[in-house]
Amino acid sequence: MYSLYYQPFACSFAIHTALQKIAAPYELHRIDLNKQEQIKDGFLTINPLAQVPVLKYQDKTIRQAGAILLFLSEQHPEAQLLPDVSSPDRGLALETLFYLSNTVHPLFSRLFYPERFAEDGAKEVKKIALKKIRSVLENFDQLFSKQDYSINNHLYATDYYLLAILNWLRLFQVDITDLVHLKSYIQRVKKNMEVHTILTKEMQVFAA
Repeated sequence: MYSLYYQPFACSFAIHTALQKIAAPYELHRIDLNKQEQIKDGFLTINPLAQVPVLKYQDKTIRQAGAILLFLSEQHPEAQLLPDVSSPDRGLALETLFYLSNTVHPLFSRLFYPERFAEDGAKEVKKIALKKIRSVLENFDQLFSKQDYSINNHLYATDYYLLAILNWLRLFQVDITDLVHLKSYIQRVKKNMEVHTILTKEMQVFAA
């Protein structure tokens, strides 16, 4: 059985949705970031970096969202979390997955934790991050004017990850009113069965 350490609407949302998709048994362990449970000794023994998500399976512990999604896609190829290794879309999917984890996600880290990047210039860190995020969003808007999902017209785990990130826009009052294709993409992904299921579940936990 898989064990997922998560926080509702953190990037762990992508892993939670992937587990729903593959329909394998799993258990959840909420790490309440608002209560700083990530820095308590019990969790630090699991992840010294004090971050979610963490996935445990048998004797394996995986601590990065992108790596977890790749691992699950390889363990459950029938679920098609990513294109098959023989697919011409495989390389693009890996590129997108690493782009989200290595470039887009860290930009939002600068909004959540600006003091980690400049103790005396937090406002400037956030200002620069928001400018770069706007550019990223515009690029995605252009992409979705041509295709339905992040990898052509098939929904993959990269879309779970991207939606998890896009869910944070409201926290920082990022206006995407003019990005009509991106807005349509968000609604399209949310209508997917496993995505809708996890959105509902995490909202219930978050509101409890």
